[in-house]
Amino acid sequence: MRSKPLTGTLQVTVKGARELDHAPIVTSGRSRSASKQISETHVSIKVEGTQLARSHPSRTDRWNEDFEITVDKANEVEIVVYDKQVGEPYPIPIGLLWIRISDLVEALRRQKVVMESGQWITADAMPGHSPTGIAMQLNSGDMIAPLGFGGGATPGSAMGLGGQPVEGIDAWFAVEPAGAIALHLNFSKNSKLPCTLRAT
Repeated sequence: MRSKPLTGTLQVTVKGARELDHAPIVTSGRSRSASKQISETHVSIKVEGTQLARSHPSRTDRWNEDFEITVDKANEVEIVVYDKQVGEPYPIPIGLLWIRISDLVEALRRQKVVMESGQWITADAMPGHSPTGIAMQLNSGDMIAPLGFGGGATPGSAMGLGGQPVEGIDAWFAVEPAGAIALHLNFSKNSKLPCTLRAT
């Protein structure tokens, strides 16, 4: 059963990635040696198939970029990781992740209930539990576990300026076919929003 499309503001922080299956460096007969070829990786954020944000290229799989995207009656967010060899015309997709917005909203709701009750759910009590802390399941197959960045942050939250908790889901998301991407996600529902996109 397809969930009802949602309208609101999607906030995404693209932090980094690990264990990606990077595209091999391709050399031609006239080109320089493979050791001198450069491949860069960027992340594309799509809503219902339309790209609305894109990270800067990175050679270290680290981005730390914030995006605020207006979503108008949408069901799904697609995160695509691309490799692009310098000098080649087209990027190659190497990682895919789909997130249902309704699942994100539900995960945020559960997180708020847990935080307001002052009780943390142990990892053992969660499906597909992680030994490192709370694990949650946004949708089947996309397991997220808490980030180890900036030790001291509460599970499922990020720390903002002045050490204040920032609302949202902060986790490693498994991507297909291999690897994981570190994201911070938040969504604020709204029935009427102007069509704007802001990247910071």
